[in-house]
Amino acid sequence: MNWRKLHRQLAPWLFVILATSALTGMGYRLGRRWFGLEKDAVGWLMSIHTAEWIGEAVSPFYVLAAGIGMIFLLGTGLVMLRQRGSKIRVRFWHRVLGAILLLPLAATAATGVVYKLGHAWLGGGKGDGDWLMTVHEGAWLGPDLKPFYVLLTGGGLLAVGILGVAIIMRRKSQHA
Repeated sequence: MNWRKLHRQLAPWLFVILATSALTGMGYRLGRRWFGLEKDAVGWLMSIHTAEWIGEAVSPFYVLAAGIGMIFLLGTGLVMLRQRGSKIRVRFWHRVLGAILLLPLAATAATGVVYKLGHAWLGGGKGDGDWLMTVHEGAWLGPDLKPFYVLLTGGGLLAVGILGVAIIMRRKSQHA
């Protein structure tokens, strides 16, 4: 199977979903922590982040698809890391950032999906699976560093995605 080709074909579409999740997750967490906004003021961001706006029945499927998409991109990216290096500067930085963020993004995606599905499909109540959110949000680093973890994972995802789009645009301009 040509993982590189599949990665390149699916990444732009998945980036739209993942960027939306990253931006809304960062907006919610940083808005609450750094700007003291109440849940009611930024709850709409969490509704977008968890796809609650499309309905309670569909939301877990959306989160599952986004999480699988993230894990897929990380996995195919890992496979491509083993291949020879590139002289293209944008691709180099895309690879470096992807490698650095591999574990934090995988942990964030997996714990977010399991938390959402546990509550939606297994009837998890308040307090069930809180350790998953501790990992997902970086709360294990403590309250002062938690926002920086969110900023690192969300901002890093955006940076890797933007670099990936730049790679695609560069390829298209060379083939035009």
